Amino acid sequence: MSFHEGLDDLGTYYQIRKVDGTTPILFIHGVGLDHSMWSPQTDFFKNQTTIVYDLIGHGYSTCTQHEVNFEDFSFQIESLLQILRIQKVIIIGFSLGGLIAAHFSSTRKHYALKTVLFGTIFNRTDEQQKKAVERFINVKETYLNAPQQLDRWFNQGYLSSHPDIAEKIANILNNNNHNDFLKSYKLFAHFEDKLIEFKQIEAETLVCTAKGDVGSTPDMTNQLGEIISNSKVIIFDQGKHMVGIECAEEVNRVFSNFIEGKL
Repeated sequence: MSFHEGLDDLGTYYQIRKVDGTTPILFIHGVGLDHSMWSPQTDFFKNQTTIVYDLIGHGYSTCTQHEVNFEDFSFQIESLLQILRIQKVIIIGFSLGGLIAAHFSSTRKHYALKTVLFGTIFNRTDEQQKKAVERFINVKETYLNAPQQLDRWFNQGYLSSHPDIAEKIANILNNNNHNDFLKSYKLFAHFEDKLIEFKQIEAETLVCTAKGDVGSTPDMTNQLGEIISNSKVIIFDQGKHMVGIECAEEVNRVFSNFIEGKL
């Protein structure tokens, strides 16, 4: 295995752990987070090539645009894969990253071997859309409330017994460049299903979320599974939005089984 990190020509920060002879797994984090949220997954998939990176305006990646859209994020991935000389990937996207994964897989079909849409929103009700916009307005005016986000994303019992994780996620949220973060959060809060042609995804797809996820609900996940033709749906019994950290062992097992064709 070899490890490399750097910035590509667009100012995207990335890390690649390369294992010769394996298909790379590309992980896309959610809004307000960074590449480090995937450490439970990259540790688990240590025998396979993994790529993590920071979205535009997150972590160590720069942002020069006044606004960002899904084409910007897909172009960011495509440019990174070209720099790394990678032609096929298994793509796993979380939350906003799930929407980006869906856009990439529907517009750059030749790259996507398999796709995982993890904690992904779809077909919000009017009330859900209203609350998302209200949260955006509140965050825009008063900045991100890390404890409030942690409460939405994790069970309190887990946070109490894992203060190091709570501190890590809170630090990521608090250290965001506020203006750059808002560009992505606006895209997420005002998301409309028509912005992505979900039906155009041809790669075998896993759609999954946690039963306790109030933002990316099981109902949304089941609906996505109905419109993406070659898809499977998994609802995790435990955890909330950050089930990939809180219940990493179960999530990693499901990801692995999907990648190996065992689901």
